[in-house]
Amino acid sequence: MKISTRIYLDAALQNVKSVAFFTFLPVLIARLGATDFQIALSNSLPPLFCALSLAFLTRQLPVTRGVYLTSGYVRQFAFLSMAVSVLLPHPIPVLLFFWGLNAVSVMITGAQQPAILRRVVPQEDFPKLFSNNKLIGIVILVVGSYGIGYALDATQQFFPKNYAISMLVGCLATFTGMNLIATLAPHEKKPIRLHMVRPFQECNRKLWWMAMNNIGIAMVAPLFTIYHVKKLGLSNTDIAFFVIASGILSAILMPVTRRAIERFGAMRVYATALMGMALVILPYGKVSHYAALVVLQAILGGCAAVTEVSTNSVMMEEAQTHKKEMDFFSDFQLLMNGGNAVGGLLSGVLLLVLPIWGCFLAIALVRLAVLLLLKPSPEQESRLKKGKRMVSQGV
Repeated sequence: MKISTRIYLDAALQNVKSVAFFTFLPVLIARLGATDFQIALSNSLPPLFCALSLAFLTRQLPVTRGVYLTSGYVRQFAFLSMAVSVLLPHPIPVLLFFWGLNAVSVMITGAQQPAILRRVVPQEDFPKLFSNNKLIGIVILVVGSYGIGYALDATQQFFPKNYAISMLVGCLATFTGMNLIATLAPHEKKPIRLHMVRPFQECNRKLWWMAMNNIGIAMVAPLFTIYHVKKLGLSNTDIAFFVIASGILSAILMPVTRRAIERFGAMRVYATALMGMALVILPYGKVSHYAALVVLQAILGGCAAVTEVSTNSVMMEEAQTHKKEMDFFSDFQLLMNGGNAVGGLLSGVLLLVLPIWGCFLAIALVRLAVLLLLKPSPEQESRLKKGKRMVSQGV
């Protein structure tokens, strides 16, 4: 099987997992009776465990097939445990525990996969690879979210067993995709020697700024769940149409995104998409008309897709300037997931002092300030890259 075929099949299967397992997981948690703070916590704990894994474990493991497969098996056990836990009388603590275990293992595979791909894919092919993967994901999200959302609503009398079955489908998909990528990993055996590490050694101002943006992005995720499910009482099918609208716009934007990255650079595209995301949430919390919500979610999802592709492109560009590749990938993912963890916690705190519309407004204004006032200048980025190249060359 061709390398590109394996990568695209993995992307398809991982997106099946995303739809079947995670798209409606926040809805499930809300409908299991979670409080607003528990909903915020469910958005914060997984990336927190991701960050801890990246800080102290991931960077110490060699990039080998054995390590990649082992982390995948642990991830699969955690996925299965999460699916079964929803059938328990008090499922939320158990669900969050295994979600944390999944986060630890998924960061090992998540940090190793870019290193594996860099060995078999030319650098100039990554924007095309990422945009094609995103297009594959969009098609699956559009079709799958409506199909699964409709099925969950139609089988609501079996709640929560219907959600457990959907999650088991996601388990099978992610396990199959993981095995496809594992065949590309180096087969040699390397010793594992764990020791104390110092994280953040491969971080520069640009990466810290991107982490701050991730905090803002993560803060709105629990607010959407609370507003859509607990305030407006939307069904799974209603929420599925958000994904469909986002997917259609994202599909239109992907070819444009690829050309824009090639012409203007990944960082400019990233900043433009962030601006769009911040502007969209300014009126949120005061908008209750469903059609208007669909439009806002479509724009938000399209900007998020552009942000994801440009972020991955930035990561691969930066990797060329770092001598310690696994340390860089670990630090990059550490900052991004650390931002997600902090964002979820801050969202829970903000809900204690502001109405939900005030939370959306405050987050949007702060995100715009961070984007406009703290963005590294082109001159600073140039000096940082030059310094990293000198380090990598031993100067």
